[in-house]
Amino acid sequence: MSSTSEVFAAMSEAVAGNGGKSLQRKFKGKVVFTINENNKVYSLDLSSPTDCKVAEGDIFDGKADLQVLCTEEVMGKMINKEIQPQQAFMKGMLKIKGKMNLAMKLTAVLAATRKKLPTSKL
Repeated sequence: MSSTSEVFAAMSEAVAGNGGKSLQRKFKGKVVFTINENNKVYSLDLSSPTDCKVAEGDIFDGKADLQVLCTEEVMGKMINKEIQPQQAFMKGMLKIKGKMNLAMKLTAVLAATRKKLPTSKL
């Protein structure tokens, strides 16, 4: 399983360049991810096609369109396709505040991130 920092590094790669522009056309929003155990906060900005980025910390000062709260384990399961974000939300494993239409599109962001994750050579 990938660590949280690896996941968000891959997400940063996924939103860079043309991939980010195409993802931005689908998503169009600002998301703050909070990982419970270590209180790590990451921000995803797909609000502008010219400046798509992932940063550590809340760069939106609490004004994100969507806030996602989960454990590192749940984030890993979503990245590894062991559970869909919608299922995690329904089971109470994932907490969401903000625009629900963006939450429904979270799968597209996770799919793009999954493609950029380093694979094991075993």
